[in-house]
Amino acid sequence: MQKLRPVILLIFVSLLLSAIGHIVFLKQWSTEHFMVGINDGLSQMMPFKHLLYEQYTQGEFFYSFDFGLGAGTFSELSYYFSTSIVFLVSVIMISILKALHIIQTTDVLFWANAAVFISIIRLAAVLFITTRLFMYMNISKPAALVGASLYGISGMYFRHVTYWEFFADAFLWLPILLLGVEKIFREQKPGWFVTAVAISMIDNFYFAYINLLLTAIYILFRLFIPLTQDEQTKKKSMISFFVAGSIGAGISAVSFIPAVYAYLNNHRPVFKQEILWMDETIDNILFTSSIIVLPAFFVFVLFSWFLYRDKTFRLFALLGIAAIIMHNSPMIGSAFNGFSAPQYRWEYFLSLVMGGAVAVAVDHLHKFTWQRFVIPAILTISSFLIYVWKDEYFEIDSQFSTLAISALVITFLLLLLYILFNKNLIKYSLMASLLLWTLLFANLYQTEKILEEGEISQVSKELMTGVDYDDPEIKKLLKYIHEKENGGPYRIEWMEGVRNNTPIVQDFQGFSAYSSILNKNLLYFYLYDLEIDMGRESVSRYATLGNRANLYSMFQGKYIIRSRGDSNIPYGFDEIHASPKYIIYKNDYVLPFARATSSVYEEQQLAAASPLMREQAILTGVVLDRGKVADPLPEPDENILNFDPATIGATFNDGILKVVERTGGLNLNLEKPPKSGGDLFVSFNLVTKAEDQGFLLEVNDYQTTRKSNQSIYKTFVDDLTIRIPAEESIEIRLPKGEYEITEIQVYSASYQALRKQAAQPDLSSNLSIDGSHVSLNYDNAANDEYLKLTIPYERGWQATINGEQAEVLKADFAFIAIPLEAGNNNISLSYRPPFFKPAAAISLVSMLLGFALVFRKRKE
Repeated sequence: MQKLRPVILLIFVSLLLSAIGHIVFLKQWSTEHFMVGINDGLSQMMPFKHLLYEQYTQGEFFYSFDFGLGAGTFSELSYYFSTSIVFLVSVIMISILKALHIIQTTDVLFWANAAVFISIIRLAAVLFITTRLFMYMNISKPAALVGASLYGISGMYFRHVTYWEFFADAFLWLPILLLGVEKIFREQKPGWFVTAVAISMIDNFYFAYINLLLTAIYILFRLFIPLTQDEQTKKKSMISFFVAGSIGAGISAVSFIPAVYAYLNNHRPVFKQEILWMDETIDNILFTSSIIVLPAFFVFVLFSWFLYRDKTFRLFALLGIAAIIMHNSPMIGSAFNGFSAPQYRWEYFLSLVMGGAVAVAVDHLHKFTWQRFVIPAILTISSFLIYVWKDEYFEIDSQFSTLAISALVITFLLLLLYILFNKNLIKYSLMASLLLWTLLFANLYQTEKILEEGEISQVSKELMTGVDYDDPEIKKLLKYIHEKENGGPYRIEWMEGVRNNTPIVQDFQGFSAYSSILNKNLLYFYLYDLEIDMGRESVSRYATLGNRANLYSMFQGKYIIRSRGDSNIPYGFDEIHASPKYIIYKNDYVLPFARATSSVYEEQQLAAASPLMREQAILTGVVLDRGKVADPLPEPDENILNFDPATIGATFNDGILKVVERTGGLNLNLEKPPKSGGDLFVSFNLVTKAEDQGFLLEVNDYQTTRKSNQSIYKTFVDDLTIRIPAEESIEIRLPKGEYEITEIQVYSASYQALRKQAAQPDLSSNLSIDGSHVSLNYDNAANDEYLKLTIPYERGWQATINGEQAEVLKADFAFIAIPLEAGNNNISLSYRPPFFKPAAAISLVSMLLGFALVFRKRKE
């Protein structure tokens, strides 16, 4: 027990410091406001935690039909929480508390309430681990704790944990990785490095990439800065890192391989903007940066040349200087983001090495003299003045400026007093001032940068249970729908504003999803194959079916909820219920979840066809990608219409549309307008000539938004197909500006094929959909060749028919089909993440190799 007391004391102090660092958000929580980002926090973090918790506690770990149109959550949500160690521990603890009836519910609101407490525990663990790392490197415990606090209680930690909670987990694994590095260099013990690599790669493949890249930089410096006398040679060290790292990576295979497959099976347009090597504007890292702010003491010790004689200080200081230079490079930011758009997510490394340098310098305070103080002080003051001069937005009277200047003055005053009197009390006062600065800065950062500038002060129970997130009026409508249904799959189109994961929040199966990783086949289906307009251009999401009746019917879109006055109601939907603000419409032509066909078309046949012809082929047969002889394409269900274009508040020549009024555009006057009751579709390619301006596109009563050419969220998919109810004229309206609009086509649709398909009997029975398992019987009396299922195609689905293995085919561009047998077909489908079994075998073998390696090293 005596030996445990220092550990217990350190845990207690870490928890205390962590709690003080969260004072602002604890106060927010007491008033039912939450430590959750108003955008991605509410749209992704909370819904995904709710979804995965429900899955995991029900014994489902791999697939969910509640995520968009269906997705492998183990792999596609690995970027978020599906394999997060912190989240998995949270699930276990919360499950226990729920079983004991201490916690009553685990809805999205619960996870918002829990966010600040999970963060406090996580940050305490960061402080404890980092303090132990510095102590292992022969830094005194008080100094190590100060250094760890500069790392953990930083603006970036609170920025990460608030906006993208899983980002903050990376703070845990980086010091463990560096401890593993030091264990190999100092003691030739690979166990910690094996464990750290495995945990990092299991937890999150994205931050494993960042952390391992940072670790490689640390190792590179460390190879040329030995810290102890009996370190092994560079060659042997590199062999040890390679062997231990490979075994650690192998242990992670069961999680890492499916995650990387999902990343590679994602689709995101290439970032096309220029990436500079050095930023032309200054990020004020001494006063107001939202990424990293350096304390005055760290700047001072960087200029204290005599400290570089200490090898540990030299290591941390040189890494800190390198990191400061890297911070100002968008190209480096791009490299850490997989060579995509520059992102500043790795700078916690600068906080860590800064903490290490400060900790070593504190232990060397007794070596300072007047001569060793003056020049670093002058250079430090000069650095602060340069940042004041270079920052055109600098405000001397801001709270950040006041805090930075106060810290500078107090630091110099305490240093001078220590040089004069050499008293430990002054030394501890300096350490206390650094801790105080850290805590004050953290809470000021939370107040100004997060609550005010980030609008997090709006995230409250009132918001999360109100009309802008989980509208009580909508919940009553959803309850009405659910009570009407007595079996069979059905989907509801409803989305709160631009929150694509609304179906997860409100517990219904919908048509929208928002995630950095989504099934590429579905994204291509939306963006390219069918050109489904989502009402808003943006990457990493899909939503709605563009009011296209055929698609609703094929994907069991049985209900839509629309605001009163919305005239964009798809064909075949009738009003069945209403509330003060909304109306429920029901689809009269919903098609079965499983449909058989012998009409087989090939994707190659449809390469030059219009999106509407592709839609028709999916409706009447099955589209495969086999490269074999196929059936003739079906008769089109739409007619191409001629029109006369007329400009309104604009000029139009050679495809260039110049809108000269506030809004203007083209009227397409139809020569033979269709009869009322049908639909029109207008297709065109639209590109704005504005360098940096998003815009609203209106086609009659339909509206959709398009991103600026400079936006990192632009899809660069400019071929649009818009559905509107039949009219005599099509009015295309755009804001003032210049556009290129070409390839204009107008179609009318009669929906004869849809009505014919809807009249066919459903020959499936005993349909059961249970997460990653789907089973049904199908009576193939007509001896059809293929059965189509409304399951998005993913590698990982396996099927049996009457007990025999069957091939799972990619069909209809993004969905599943299986070959049928004559007569009754007893069909069973199951999903496991791609390469799950071989990856699990690699993990098991690697774990055994890891034990053997550690045991052999201990024996030696």
